[in-house]
Amino acid sequence: MPRISLFGCGWLGLPLGKRLVEAGYGVRGSTTTETKLPQLRQAEIDAHLLTLSPETRLSDSPLSEGEIAIITLPPTKGDGKPGYYLRQMTNLASELAAHQFQRVLFISATSVYPQENREVTEEDARRIESPFTDTPWLDIEACFTQGRSYTATVVRFSGLIGGEYQPGRYFSGRPLGGADDPVNMIHREDCIGAIMAIIDQGAWGEVFNASACQHPSRRQIYTRSCQLAGLPLPLFSDEPKPYRLVNCDKLKKQLGYRFRYPDPLLALEAE
Repeated sequence: MPRISLFGCGWLGLPLGKRLVEAGYGVRGSTTTETKLPQLRQAEIDAHLLTLSPETRLSDSPLSEGEIAIITLPPTKGDGKPGYYLRQMTNLASELAAHQFQRVLFISATSVYPQENREVTEEDARRIESPFTDTPWLDIEACFTQGRSYTATVVRFSGLIGGEYQPGRYFSGRPLGGADDPVNMIHREDCIGAIMAIIDQGAWGEVFNASACQHPSRRQIYTRSCQLAGLPLPLFSDEPKPYRLVNCDKLKKQLGYRFRYPDPLLALEAE
């Protein structure tokens, strides 16, 4: 089976690495925290310290050796200068090509889609500046998908649920408009499931949305999340806000993927 280098072993990367090992893949993983190394190695991930900056070279790291690279690194401001995440990913994309990786899977976000109160598919992406990075996600995706010697697949996740991610924590006691507008969420188990389906089926050179099939309202999802976490409810306003409905039919039809948690309200109660 192909060897996998997993860049980022945090909230998503660590349980994903465990699942890959269980499936028989050889996995090398990166972390920036030395105290996490024993935890990763206990999961049979060949773990190594690696801090990825816009200048990092992989030559001295065992993570440079593999056929498949998976990037689960969230945006960061890094050195505080403009475009840090874009510069960081541009460098990593070049390093992966220099070390002859064959396949790359990059985790992106549904922030590429406009909020025009309608359903969106993979073809509706636009260059929209994300609230999490000062660079449009499409530009970051292009680091891996354009002009490279390897073939890359992009997975666009919607709002995350699972583990310590209870979305209500971000809005507890705070004003929240568009109370009856729909939301897009996905549980960590389905994030992992989608990635495993892509790798197992060799679905490379693709773009997939990954978002639960059902779209409860903001009022429903954040009320239940706060209740489960024992937090004050948001201060809801009925004033409508722009939204998008993320369609994940391509993931389901092309890969035959069945969501473990198609209803985000039920996903809130899962670990």
